[in-house]
Amino acid sequence: MRTKSLTALLITLLAAVILTTGCARRHAPAAKASAPGDAATSAVAFLGKTFAVAPFTNPATDADLLSGYLPSSRSVPEVVVVHLDAALAEDVAGSRQTIAPAKMTAECARTAARGDESGRLATMRYWQNVGKCAGADFVVVPMVLNWRERDGSEIGATKPASVDLTLTLVDVRTGGIVKHYHFDETQQSLSSNILEAQKFVSRNGRWVTAMELAQEGLRQGLKELGL
Repeated sequence: MRTKSLTALLITLLAAVILTTGCARRHAPAAKASAPGDAATSAVAFLGKTFAVAPFTNPATDADLLSGYLPSSRSVPEVVVVHLDAALAEDVAGSRQTIAPAKMTAECARTAARGDESGRLATMRYWQNVGKCAGADFVVVPMVLNWRERDGSEIGATKPASVDLTLTLVDVRTGGIVKHYHFDETQQSLSSNILEAQKFVSRNGRWVTAMELAQEGLRQGLKELGL
């Protein structure tokens, strides 16, 4: 009898918790409050603004970065930058924002001054000057920090593809960072990480190349930056 009473009590308590949780969810706000910086990267905030999308760079030192640090061990083949520029240009072509001509931005990137500051301040000033030269309100700064190609085939890889890249949105007027996106991913198998199941399915259960992995990162990054 006592066992039955305890069981009934537990069931009652569990039901109460479920009902309470359900009520809380029903009365919860429909949308969460925007985090700092979200408004700055909203579509409304970008109305009538012009974006300059700079060519990819492979930074040599931490001072060349706008945020974070370089990996301790890294390798980026020269041809990768060319392919990334092509992939980024294709994605940007479908943007609803106003994009400055790519050739003009590339020329500005070649001729802009770094400024008199040292370290990252000089790097920040350089990208601000690139944006001013291109006549843009914002400049997108893409960098590739590390790159490892898949070793094997799409049905079996001894080493999976690995990509580390960043996209940074700089306000040309202030020189400050509006938003920074960091994509650092090494493909994992379903058996090694069940949390990657959605990605595993979206990739049709195959091992992707480093460029395919990078394209995933670029699409997500542009979306987060508001492009």
